[in-house]
Amino acid sequence: MSAVNAIFSALGNNSSLWSIATKDGIETVGRTAMAYKEGSKTSKKFGKLEAREKLIEANATSLVWLGGIPLLKVLFDKFYTNKKYGFAQFKEYGNDALAKTDVRLLNSESPQALTAANIKNEALKGHVEKILKDKNAFKMNFAKRAMISTLIPIALVGYILPKTVYAFTHRMIAKEKKEALKKAYSNQQAQKENIINSTPAFATFMGKANRTNLSFHGGTLFERISKYFTHPNTNMVMVDGGIWAGRAGSSRNWKEAGERTIYEAGYIGILYWGGNVVAKGLNWVTKKLTGIPTALDAKLLQDKKFTDSMLELSKDKNAANTALNIADMSEKGIISLIDNDLARNGGKFSNVTLKAAEKLGFIHIVNGERNPLRYIETKEVAGLNKQIKEFVGALAENKNAEKLISKVKFLKRSSVVANIAICSAALAIGLPKLQYFFRSKVSDNTVAPGLAQYYDNNSQKA
Repeated sequence: MSAVNAIFSALGNNSSLWSIATKDGIETVGRTAMAYKEGSKTSKKFGKLEAREKLIEANATSLVWLGGIPLLKVLFDKFYTNKKYGFAQFKEYGNDALAKTDVRLLNSESPQALTAANIKNEALKGHVEKILKDKNAFKMNFAKRAMISTLIPIALVGYILPKTVYAFTHRMIAKEKKEALKKAYSNQQAQKENIINSTPAFATFMGKANRTNLSFHGGTLFERISKYFTHPNTNMVMVDGGIWAGRAGSSRNWKEAGERTIYEAGYIGILYWGGNVVAKGLNWVTKKLTGIPTALDAKLLQDKKFTDSMLELSKDKNAANTALNIADMSEKGIISLIDNDLARNGGKFSNVTLKAAEKLGFIHIVNGERNPLRYIETKEVAGLNKQIKEFVGALAENKNAEKLISKVKFLKRSSVVANIAICSAALAIGLPKLQYFFRSKVSDNTVAPGLAQYYDNNSQKA
């Protein structure tokens, strides 16, 4: 695969770290620039202070969820899980494979249930038996691992970092010519005094007093969402949610807490779910305008072997129906199909959908068998089958299928670029605009509420 194909394959997956990191990087630049621009309406000093705080927060958050979360999990497995259970390393299953065993596999009623009887490797079987001997203990081990890799980043970035940044800001303000800053602040406050008074609904509902306390209450997360701690991107959602709560709870006043709530809620929604929503919308629009389906993952469409096999199937309707038909789309049916297909074909897939699912990482094969330590998202496999059928059908109906494949690749790349652009614009421009609109309605000034705290506080000497 060429470098260009590799790039589009990575960015085309909205759940991949590459896609998320790209959007987050653009968001950081846009958010910092807009913070400087907005704060500078009062004074460039205020613009620099606000931009500095935003830049530190954004970079620290990215560092934590790109490196901190995985590192904490690795350290926990190395110094606790592996020693506690005496796990040996089985390289073919991946580093710390047993420690990372998906807890959903411990459900004995699941078609994917982990059992020692299905494991041929005797050494691995012995370790699996230790897990199965006390499932609840292993689940608790998973919960500890998830809590440590989640709560520590939340504490560092959601609570400790903001307090540290606030302290540095306070010291910087003290070193500046405070009288000049206070005069600039007071002058603009006088000019905008009528903002809140002209919006009595906001004045009545929000008030002008500083927020003194915010409390957040939550239930027991691991009872309902343990699967979200298994995958890197969903684990990041949990961490970002905690960081949002921490930053809002440690805000310097209620106005800053309000801004953080608006921004962080929008940030989480756009970064983690917005890409899929936009992708579906672009696929729908493309199909309406051109009649060409582009829902397949970019990684598949950039793969010539895959597109060539689709081209061959499109030439024979009966062959396509036979190759793409999955009689039972239930979890049990798909797991049975996977195991039977591997058994019949010497540990390799003959089924077109299963080949594509393996390429996309939905299915993991080790030594010619389904990896018993990895959970298969069977709904993803069923959805992929539907997309492949639609693609082959479009090729069969087109007089020049080869040309259509080229068009699909071009449209998919265009869709990937458009998706990144739309989400990045929403994060870097739209969301900050919404934040500053909120500020204009509840504040007397364009200065960040947290910075204004230093001048609104009567006990603060100039």
